[in-house]
Amino acid sequence: MDSKALDKIKKCLRLAKSSNANEAAAALRQAQKLMAIHGVTSEDVALSDVETHTAKTGAGKTPPAYITMLGSMVASAFGAEKVYQQVYDGERWALNVEFYGVNGAAEVAGYAFEVLGRQLKRDRSAYLATLNKRLKRTTKVRRGDLYAQAWLNAVAKQVTRQHRTEAENAIVEAYKAKRWEDLDTMKPRDNTKGMRSHDLGAIHQGYQDGKKVSFHQGVNGSRHAQIGEVAS
Repeated sequence: MDSKALDKIKKCLRLAKSSNANEAAAALRQAQKLMAIHGVTSEDVALSDVETHTAKTGAGKTPPAYITMLGSMVASAFGAEKVYQQVYDGERWALNVEFYGVNGAAEVAGYAFEVLGRQLKRDRSAYLATLNKRLKRTTKVRRGDLYAQAWLNAVAKQVTRQHRTEAENAIVEAYKAKRWEDLDTMKPRDNTKGMRSHDLGAIHQGYQDGKKVSFHQGVNGSRHAQIGEVAS
């Protein structure tokens, strides 16, 4: 619906909580009138508080496990939820992740995903460049993914899970139920199977590099949080 009309309805509903009985009653009548004109329900108004942010993962249809680890970590850090979208552009499949939540949680989670994703990709590539060029591709991929997972485990040590209030949970769950009748669980690709003792160095290096990354969530999940900056 029209955003200006929605803002007017929300303003009236806020005024309807006024301690002044006459003012509250008048505001409620106005809100109900506007809702009737625009065909909006109270649930629609509540669900309009849910915001979304879609980020590209840079992965194909089925991502490596560390991509979903990153998505889960940033969603938890800012009190957001996430859903993965497999998209086809006519030539190839790609995977996006859509974050959704209230009070700006989706935007800052998406921002953190993009920033950390770029840094992880850069660090993983730098690590792979140090490996013997004669190694099999499967070995390089396995070590690269072990490195990435360890990197994320180190960064996750700094994360404090942000919890939503019961009211916020109710709104987010209602949004989920209304938008998606059924969501398939994303099953990522595990490239770390068949780990060898020689792969332990990848885990060690990934963890050490991840410890250098700062993840300051800021006040109330502010977008101005220092995310992905290398600690001195």
